Amino acid sequence: MILFSYNFPHQKTQDFLFYCNHYGYEISLVVAADFKDLGLPKKRIRSSLRTIGLLHPQEICSSLGIDYLVMDHGASELPEILESLNPSVGLISGARILKSSVIQPFSKGIVNFHPGLIPEARGLDTPQWCIYDDIPLGVTSHFIDSKVDAGRIIERVNLPEYPDDTIVDVSVRLYQAQLAMFRTTMDMAINNEIESFELVPNERKRPYSVFPPEFEDELAIRIRGRFPDAP
Repeated sequence: MILFSYNFPHQKTQDFLFYCNHYGYEISLVVAADFKDLGLPKKRIRSSLRTIGLLHPQEICSSLGIDYLVMDHGASELPEILESLNPSVGLISGARILKSSVIQPFSKGIVNFHPGLIPEARGLDTPQWCIYDDIPLGVTSHFIDSKVDAGRIIERVNLPEYPDDTIVDVSVRLYQAQLAMFRTTMDMAINNEIESFELVPNERKRPYSVFPPEFEDELAIRIRGRFPDAP
């Protein structure tokens, strides 16, 4: 298995490395991309935890004996490197849109865990958009293709909601749901035939973009409506 990650301390990368080690999924290579400032607008309504104490993925890979390659996921030389390894399954713990030339060398495909129900909630900032558009919350694992949050669906899991939830609660639970379904998803991805998984419908909602700051006042109203007992 080849893992696509970020080259800095990152919760999902750390957890996926530990989960793969715990469940016995052998990782032959981690391709780690450096941080890029995308110039995204600052959010007034925070939806994630401020983490501390994370390990650098290179440190984890060194202790586990996993090869670690620092390279942009869009680098022109990456497809040739991947082809030389003849990989079956890839896994994303941190990446942006991967090119077809990067996906093609994998005989089965590359697995992604998306914090939204596909095809209803594709794209970015899904916790905010799902609350804003009154869409059910959930997580989808799928094999990616060159389009955003598309490919073949492996699992879809709905997220429980509680009247006293905050948007941080929701975001953390969406992430925990990915970990909860990690083993079943990866077992199916590795052991099942690719044709056994359902294709994301061609007719599907456009992917969400970054949640705009000018929508946040209305978002705050809709959060209170959906979670009336939240502090």
